[in-house]
Amino acid sequence: MKNKIMLEHWLNEELIGINSLQKSNGEIIVLNCYNVTNKNNPLYYSFPLCETTIESLEKFNPDIWTTFEVLSNRIEINNEYIVFDGEGGMGNEGFIACTDSSNNFLWALFFTDSNPFYKIEFNNNEIYAYSSNSLLYKVNLTNPEIIAIEQKEWK
Repeated sequence: MKNKIMLEHWLNEELIGINSLQKSNGEIIVLNCYNVTNKNNPLYYSFPLCETTIESLEKFNPDIWTTFEVLSNRIEINNEYIVFDGEGGMGNEGFIACTDSSNNFLWALFFTDSNPFYKIEFNNNEIYAYSSNSLLYKVNLTNPEIIAIEQKEWK
């Protein structure tokens, strides 16, 4: 079932401005995103932390929404999904989103420290989203909470 609050904000080009996977049914999976430097080699991680709802988040902070702007190409996958990415309201934020083939919102990932995403590709059921700070986010299309992050230059 679609969540009215989520869909209203999506149509106004707004997402919840915290590290999270946001689903059309109003379910929010909060993500723990961090990096560790090991011998000058930073490693990046993003893992599910907990589940909550839009209503629960708004109960404690009604100002959780931020604008977004699409910056990348759009990829159509198997005539079933459309995937794209871009930036949040601040220069350090980025998002990756998926709609159905009729452009109905399915889910979005929002990151507060990814920087904007400018390029997107699809390979073996994974979305490859390239951020402006030379990071590649590999996201499982059908289980988008499964994320691998690596350093990767792109052109």
